[in-house]
Amino acid sequence: MHQNLKFDQISFFLAAVQAARKLLSSDRNPPIDALINSGILPVLVKCLEANDNPSLQFEAAWALTNIASTEFTHVIVEMGAVGPLARLLRSHSPDVREQTCWCLGNVAGDGPKLRDIVLGTADCLDNLLFNIKHSS
Repeated sequence: MHQNLKFDQISFFLAAVQAARKLLSSDRNPPIDALINSGILPVLVKCLEANDNPSLQFEAAWALTNIASTEFTHVIVEMGAVGPLARLLRSHSPDVREQTCWCLGNVAGDGPKLRDIVLGTADCLDNLLFNIKHSS
């Protein structure tokens, strides 16, 4: 997110992303189509770049993880989320790194084409190996 955002704007983004994540985490028919059609995916991808706000990154990664666990996995790739997710594997926040691994795993697990996209993303494999070597 942009460095010049005011606290209330950041709070708004965090609340909105948390609300989306909670909707997507619903056990009963999460409104995935409606959220995708609302245009929130580019916002979630942009939130992954909020290096000064790991809570926002975590919530966005979690929302994307939930989408990536459905038949809409390809949309995560189409929206350009794989690169920012791969970079988050080096986050200072262990929670962000864990959620990012989960999301990328869901994407890569969707089939050989998406797996190859994840593994072919700059630094993704190196960053994943870094997490394996430095787990804890």
